[in-house]
Amino acid sequence: MRRLVFSLVLVLASTAFAQQSAELSGIVKSEHPLPDGTRVAIHVVDNNNVWGLEVASVAPVGGTFKITAKPIPTDQLRPFLGGAVLLPGLQNEYTVKAASGSDQVDFAVGRINMYVDKNGNGVFDRVTDPWFIGVPSLEKPVGFFSLLYVDRDCVLTGGGSELHLKQGWNVFTVRFPGDKPVYAVQPAVNDIVLDVFLP
Repeated sequence: MRRLVFSLVLVLASTAFAQQSAELSGIVKSEHPLPDGTRVAIHVVDNNNVWGLEVASVAPVGGTFKITAKPIPTDQLRPFLGGAVLLPGLQNEYTVKAASGSDQVDFAVGRINMYVDKNGNGVFDRVTDPWFIGVPSLEKPVGFFSLLYVDRDCVLTGGGSELHLKQGWNVFTVRFPGDKPVYAVQPAVNDIVLDVFLP
């Protein structure tokens, strides 16, 4: 019995470790000095585009940040159907298919946000913590990104590209080095620009 329990723990641990994390880093641009308690965070976004569960947060240092998205509970996932979320450049013109031939891929969308942790508890509180307004972008070359979590390897097809997403977090990017957009999926981006202000 102990051997069975130990084996089950090993399987669950290896599954968790097999999930890809995503590392996001870059700079924060603000016309005013950032208040004490400012945090850069990744939140899961629901169907109504409202951000809820905080999966990671860091304090920016010297106008820069580096943050790694952590695995999320399965109750945060929903079916990843074609057009389930608008992606930069592709909008809703894409399809998704599991690499294993499974019928369904479940996913979640993560978003980078910035807020001031007024009560010092290390997580965002919608009632007390003011948040910054701004649009995150990429700069080398210019572009935009979406943070996607999928529960299994899958293939996203659209815009003339076939993009392979790994189980866990993936960064979908569109960049504009010339006249045509270039799409990619990767585990990390390091040229994010958070151009923000407090309302």
